[in-house]
Amino acid sequence: MFALLVDARLAAKLSDLPLVGDRISPDHDLGITGVKAVIASDALTVDQVKALNEQISRLDGDHPRFPEETRGRALVALDYEWGGEKRTPLMFRLVGAKPAKDHENEAPAPKPLNATPVPRTWAAPAATDIQAAATPPAAPDDTAAPAAAWVTLDRSFGPLYLRRLGASYQDEKLWVLCDATVHAGPLELGVDGLGLGIALDGKDFTPSGRLDGLSLSFRKPPLEISGAFVNKPVTADSPYDRLIEGSALIKTPSASFGAIGAYEHLKSGTQSMFLYAELGAAFGGPPAFRVTAVKAGFGYNSSLRVPTIDQVAGFPLLRGIADAGQDTPPEPLDVLKELTEGTGDAPAWVTPREGNIWLALGLNADIFEVVHCKALAFAEFGPDDLVVGLLGSAKAQFPDPAKGLGEPYASVELDISAVYRRSADMLAVDARLAPDSFLLDRSVHLTGGAALRLWFGGSDHPGDFVFTIGGYHPRYTPPAHYPRADPVGVDWTSGSELTVKGTSYFALTPSAVMAGGRLDLRYDGSWAKARVDVGFDALVEWAPFHYEVDVWAEVTAQVWLLFGWSGEASLGARLSVWGPSFGGTAHVKVLGISIPIDFGEPKAGPAPIGWEQFRTLLPQHPLTLAPVDGLHPDHAAQAPQGGSDAWTASADGFAFTVGSAFPASALKVNGVDEAGGKTGDKTGDSPAKIGIRPMGKSGLDVTLSVTVEEETEDGRWRQLPAEHWQDWDVSVHSTPQPAALWGAGEADDALSSADPFVHGLVSGARIAVPAPRLPEAAASSRSGRLDHAPLPEGILPLDPDAAPAGVHGEREATAGTGALRVDTPEQTALRKAALAALAAAGYPLDAAPELDRYAREAAFSSPPLRLVHS
Repeated sequence: MFALLVDARLAAKLSDLPLVGDRISPDHDLGITGVKAVIASDALTVDQVKALNEQISRLDGDHPRFPEETRGRALVALDYEWGGEKRTPLMFRLVGAKPAKDHENEAPAPKPLNATPVPRTWAAPAATDIQAAATPPAAPDDTAAPAAAWVTLDRSFGPLYLRRLGASYQDEKLWVLCDATVHAGPLELGVDGLGLGIALDGKDFTPSGRLDGLSLSFRKPPLEISGAFVNKPVTADSPYDRLIEGSALIKTPSASFGAIGAYEHLKSGTQSMFLYAELGAAFGGPPAFRVTAVKAGFGYNSSLRVPTIDQVAGFPLLRGIADAGQDTPPEPLDVLKELTEGTGDAPAWVTPREGNIWLALGLNADIFEVVHCKALAFAEFGPDDLVVGLLGSAKAQFPDPAKGLGEPYASVELDISAVYRRSADMLAVDARLAPDSFLLDRSVHLTGGAALRLWFGGSDHPGDFVFTIGGYHPRYTPPAHYPRADPVGVDWTSGSELTVKGTSYFALTPSAVMAGGRLDLRYDGSWAKARVDVGFDALVEWAPFHYEVDVWAEVTAQVWLLFGWSGEASLGARLSVWGPSFGGTAHVKVLGISIPIDFGEPKAGPAPIGWEQFRTLLPQHPLTLAPVDGLHPDHAAQAPQGGSDAWTASADGFAFTVGSAFPASALKVNGVDEAGGKTGDKTGDSPAKIGIRPMGKSGLDVTLSVTVEEETEDGRWRQLPAEHWQDWDVSVHSTPQPAALWGAGEADDALSSADPFVHGLVSGARIAVPAPRLPEAAASSRSGRLDHAPLPEGILPLDPDAAPAGVHGEREATAGTGALRVDTPEQTALRKAALAALAAAGYPLDAAPELDRYAREAAFSSPPLRLVHS
């Protein structure tokens, strides 16, 4: 036999709710101020319950009474305030409650089995008073089933609409549940399992938020969006305190999109989200190009990891969430997990990053119903970087298995990646044949890749570039920042006897172009072995022009004799040519004996060239002069006739640049050494030396001289005086120069330089006029003290009690709308006199002095003022 009364003071508010709490203003907040509960065992009689209630009535405050008819049930009440006013408590019964096991130093706590709503008063229940709905009864044996009772509120708290407020008891916590939605125009965001948990263990009444998931609804024809998102649990070491992920459906009258997305709230307070959608449909188009799917993505405060060329094929956003070409398309939530969590040792593709926004747009298409393409263009904007890229893959099979014409005899799949990153100021384009590409038979594998790199002015290697398909010449050692590409070729193994392997390459760099190929055929039989090796390598350098070409062919064979394998018998030839001057050597190999045959000029490096020949390698106008700031907008219209290149510029902020295709070791402007620059880049304490590799010159001192002159009063020009020049701003430009032209050394070692560029040379300058300065008098007044003239002693000429004097305005006596008095005889006579005076002075006006119509139509909502004389 027991009876228990619980009265706990709380301080929980709806603004404590997760996700939506910050949208509730303090003036409209709903606060839970306390929880009260009574429970009595079935063994109590009605008289005993009445006696208990009599004792409760003598206690201070408002407390619930033990139910007389339904002993054994707990009666729970929630005290709450809304808008600063205390409201009638919300009550419900927990049916079949039993006392929980005693905990150490804790009072027994009830465990619910079911809940029954009760009226909003402590008196006898009246079902019509509460408009409440209870959850279906739980099975008596299901002690873990939560019980909840709901009371309809239909209240709005800013954008939060609270349809019902509920209460439940589970896991020794009292749960305040909310059936709510968030509205933002046509967008409706429903919450699932939103509530506050309040522990009743007597230790800590701090509420804990709960949110199981979200539902999304947007209906504004012709667009409809619906989705469901799940609140994923996070660990203590997770950077998130809330992670919500799910999928959605975007519908239009003509098509539907599948979408996946995630909302992440970091412990630092930053919010991050992204959404990716894909539509798979027969869009149609010209026969040569038919679109089959469209992709789109958006991320806020998140970053998209760019895949490398070998990761393009498996990139989730390119692979998509529909993947109509696959037998087992991935589930949207599996794709979402891969995007946000990664797979295996691979990190996540989408991660939170404050200040970053990314957009993606792509499509799937069929070209001539043979080539199936997937492409995704993306751009990511951040506070310190910009990334723009294109990812794609193209696959063709002959014949197409989808058409049921038999097994394909050829399959080619090419992955492409093109990315520009502003922080590196580099464009990187890569292409690679997929490993499962084949020709004629699945055992004939196609391999290879290509790469393009362009380094711009802000990069570590400005001006450098390289384009390669399959690699480089054997004699060429690519710099460390050059990409490596797999040789393009074919690899075929027929059983264990015949092997065919062919490779080729092509490369273009600032110093040379190169190409080559090789075919290796091997036969390993039981009675004979043979090998055929043919190929060529070509290297062409310029500045100065030089070429080398090697061509070879060799056949080697062995046979099995009675006592073992015979010795190798070989037959081959190798031809090497070079120039200029043209020459070469041929090697004929017969039975292991090589016979050399020389012809033409002996092999030697390219001879240094003269200035006239080298001059042709420079632009026609090696010196450039261009305005960069302060050019007048009407420059073209104000330019003098006769083909003059004079600039029309403003003296405020005017600046121009000087550039030279011939690098210099020093810069002088008006005779002043500016090699170090005033505000620009430093070129070093000691001037760099200039080399001209094609001419075999090195250690040259070259000065770029610039003279700024002013026009004198007699029309002549003179160098700007030193006192006028000292405030001009000069910034030295130092651009890396190709070592093939300006490096030190001999003309034939252009490929031996580890760095293809020479650094520290002067390539030009930026020169700007001085900033405007205040006159000396104005400058000194700023540092001085302000003075004032004191007023003479006397009485202020303002008297609040004085009557108005002179001409002043008074309200019209008539209330309401007053007419504009402009048509009185006196006013008309004055206007006639004014017009006559103007005509006598030689300014006749064609105007009528009467303003009758104006006076009739003009009116005022308030009486106008009239001027009176006091």
